[in-house]
Amino acid sequence: MLTVLALAGVIALSGCSSGNKVENTPQESATATNSTEPVKPEKVTWFSDAGYWNPPSPWNTDPNTVQGVITQKTGLTFDFNIPAQEGGTKLSLMLATSGDLPDVMTVTDTALVKKLIDADKVWDLDEFLKKYNPSSTLLKSIPQDMKQAMITRDGGWYAFPSHLDSADAREMYPPSGGFYSDGAKFRNNNAVILNEQLMEQAGISVEDIKTEDDLLAAFEKVKGMKVEGADVIPLLVSGKGYQGATLATLQDHFGAMPVDKAGNYRDIIFAPETKHALDFMFKAAQEGYFDAGQMTLDDGGIKAAALSGRVLCFIGSTPSTSVADANNGLTWVSPGPILSNQNTKPVTGRYLKAGTGWMQTLISKSASHPERIAKWLDFMTSHEGLLLHYYGFEGKGYNIEDGVAVQTELGQQESKDYAQTGVFAFWPFHNIAWHDHATAPPTTLNGVDGLMAMQLQTAAGKKSVIFDTAPLSMPPDFIPADSKMASNQAQIKTYKEAQISKIILAKDEAASNKLYDEMISKIKDLGQTEIDAKMNEQFHKQQKEYGVTVVGINS
Repeated sequence: MLTVLALAGVIALSGCSSGNKVENTPQESATATNSTEPVKPEKVTWFSDAGYWNPPSPWNTDPNTVQGVITQKTGLTFDFNIPAQEGGTKLSLMLATSGDLPDVMTVTDTALVKKLIDADKVWDLDEFLKKYNPSSTLLKSIPQDMKQAMITRDGGWYAFPSHLDSADAREMYPPSGGFYSDGAKFRNNNAVILNEQLMEQAGISVEDIKTEDDLLAAFEKVKGMKVEGADVIPLLVSGKGYQGATLATLQDHFGAMPVDKAGNYRDIIFAPETKHALDFMFKAAQEGYFDAGQMTLDDGGIKAAALSGRVLCFIGSTPSTSVADANNGLTWVSPGPILSNQNTKPVTGRYLKAGTGWMQTLISKSASHPERIAKWLDFMTSHEGLLLHYYGFEGKGYNIEDGVAVQTELGQQESKDYAQTGVFAFWPFHNIAWHDHATAPPTTLNGVDGLMAMQLQTAAGKKSVIFDTAPLSMPPDFIPADSKMASNQAQIKTYKEAQISKIILAKDEAASNKLYDEMISKIKDLGQTEIDAKMNEQFHKQQKEYGVTVVGINS
C-alpha cells in the first residue's frame, strides 16, 4: 500500500478530481504513443530482492505492448535481475566486492536500503531529479507526508515507495466512491465469514450471529449435516498461521490490545481478552467443531476446504480461502465482530501515520542514462503511465465511463497474466490512492476487489473501536539482533507458539487453564517483563513524537 501525476502536471480522471491539490490539464490517454521516439532505446539493469515478483522478461519493444509504450515514452528497455532466492544477500555481495551495482534496484529489506545509503551508492531523489530532470512533476506531486516519513527513516528521500497511500495522497486523489472509502478506513484481511448456502440449509441468518454464544450455537446446529455425503465442517481455522490470523481475529473481536487501561504497553498475551479468545478456541475444539489437523494446513489446504462447500464458518486471513475470488456459486457473508460474552468492545488497530510503502526503488549513482531514468520515473508515476501499466490500452483493457476506468473482461485476464502482458506487472509503482480515485467501484460480486470481498473485510471494522498502532510500531533495530534480549524474544516466541496449541487442544478445561497459567509464568521467567518495560518506554516516547495517545479500552 503517493502517486505522481502525469509528466506535465497531469489530470486525474475527469469527473472525480474534486479536491485534487494538483493543477489539472488535458492530456493524452495511455493509447496515444505518438511522442518523439528515441532514435535508439538504451538498456538498463533492474534488480530486485523480491524473488516472487515476475515482470515480463525479456523486455518487449513492440508498441502494442505495455513495455513497448514505456520504451517509446522513456527511451529505455530493462534487463531484469531478480534472483529466485537470497536476492538481498546477492545485492549485499555486489556492494561488498566490486561495488558495481545495477542501475535500478527495487528492494523490500529496509536494512538493505540503509546499507546502500550508508555506502553512498544511491541517489537522493531530490538531487537526482533536480540534476537530470529539473521540470520533473514527481518533485512536486509526491505526497509530503510519505516523503517526510522516508526522510525521517533514511535521512533523505532516497527511495520511491510502492503501494502509495496516506492522508496527503487521498487528499490528492479522493476515492471515486464509498466502496474505496470504506476500504481505506476499515478493510482487514482477518475476518469471521459464513457460508450463506449452509446457513440457509440450517435455518440460520446472518442477523442471528452477534455473539460468541450465537456462533457456537450455529456450529452445533450444522454438526452432523452433510454435503454430497461428506460431513459439514462447522469451523475452519487459518491453517498453520492460525495464531497470527484466527487467534488474532478473535483477539480483536473480544477487545484485546497491547496497551492496558493505564496506557502502558504490555504484550497482548497478557490481556484477559486473549485468554478469553483461547477459551473460545478450546471450546470449539472440545466440541469437535474443528480438528487439530487444520492447524497444519497450508494455503492450498485452506482454499480446498473453503471451496468444497462443506465449511460453515472460517475465522482468519480471508485471502487464503480464495472464496471471494471464486465463482463457484458459493456466497459468503460476515456478521461483523463476534462480540464477547464478557461485554468487551471490539477493537481494530490501524497504522494511521504516513508509511514508507513496501517495495523501495533506488537509483544507483553509477546508473547509465540517468536523464532517461529520471524521465522514466516521471512517466511511471504519472496518470498516463499508471493507466497504462495498471490497465493496458483504452478500448481494449479498459474503458473510461463517467470519468473513471472500468476494466474489461480482457483487461481482467491480462492482469492475471501480468508476467506475459505487463498489465498490473509493475508493482514498484503501484499507487493505492490513485487506483481508488481513478477506478470505478466494482459491480461484480466476485474478485479480490469485488463486492463480496469488501463486505467480508470491512464488516468488523465498521463496528469496532479503531486505534492507531503507529506508536506501537518499534524501530527495526530497537532490540539489537545480537543482544540477550533478542535471544529471549526468540525463545519466548517459540515456546508461546507451542504452548498455545496445547492450551487449545487440552483434554479438559482444568488442563487448559493450568497450561495457560504455566505459559504466563514461563514467559515472565524468560524475560517478557523486561522486554515489555523497554518497549513501553519507546511506546511513550513515540506517542509524544507522533502526537497520538493509545489507551486500552477494555482491560
